[in-house]
Amino acid sequence: MKLRHQLDVTRLRKNEIAIFWLGQAGFIIKDYDENIVVIDPYLTDCGERIRGFKRLTPKLLSPGELEPDIYITTHIHFDHFDFDAVPIVSSCPWTKFFGPQTCVDKYLELGIKKERVSLLGCGTEITEKNIMIKAVFADHGRLAPEAIGILLNINGIKLYFSGDTAYRPEMIKDVIDFAPDIAILSVNGKFGNLNSEEGAKLASDIGAKIAIPCHYWMFKEHGGDPQLFEEEMKKHSPQCLTKFMCQGEMFRYSL
Repeated sequence: MKLRHQLDVTRLRKNEIAIFWLGQAGFIIKDYDENIVVIDPYLTDCGERIRGFKRLTPKLLSPGELEPDIYITTHIHFDHFDFDAVPIVSSCPWTKFFGPQTCVDKYLELGIKKERVSLLGCGTEITEKNIMIKAVFADHGRLAPEAIGILLNINGIKLYFSGDTAYRPEMIKDVIDFAPDIAILSVNGKFGNLNSEEGAKLASDIGAKIAIPCHYWMFKEHGGDPQLFEEEMKKHSPQCLTKFMCQGEMFRYSL
């Protein structure tokens, strides 16, 4: 079943969400109210055009098919802010765009009207479509000093997206206090990101019920070992369920 059709036909209960992995750090969430939230979708081959990073995994959805209500980017790197996809996605008139200052600047430069764009600085909390969105600390170093993580509260279901970050347990009080049900963690261990052991420790630190690893296998340059992550989870966070997703798979979660 094609992903767009799957999104259209999926019906959810009030206390339930559906999560789809697009590959890399890209995820789609659908809720009971038919809202579509997308975070860091990489939908094109712009990385090969810009940096020579060849895509090794299939494209599941074209930018024009996406039509989200909420489009969030955690920082300006091409595999999170898809420079070729954003202008096409913006043709959907109801889509609202969110991100840190560098992403906001690029949204506006690409011609998106400012009333459709919202700034997510660290600590900023916004409610859109009855979904709470909060930007939290991430440390992507000099590569992207403005990078953020994301907290979402969707009808009481709480999700944490680490974005690209190093392991900084002393800086995650907001996430610990949030007590996420699901933690989606970039664990490729290169370019300043969490490695498998650090991702497992972070899942334990924040008390997540479920951990979903990501940010691996899209590009040969990025590394990542999901088997090693599972082994580290058994050591450091055995109380947390590790959920491995294939691209395009739907994972239903309910309270």
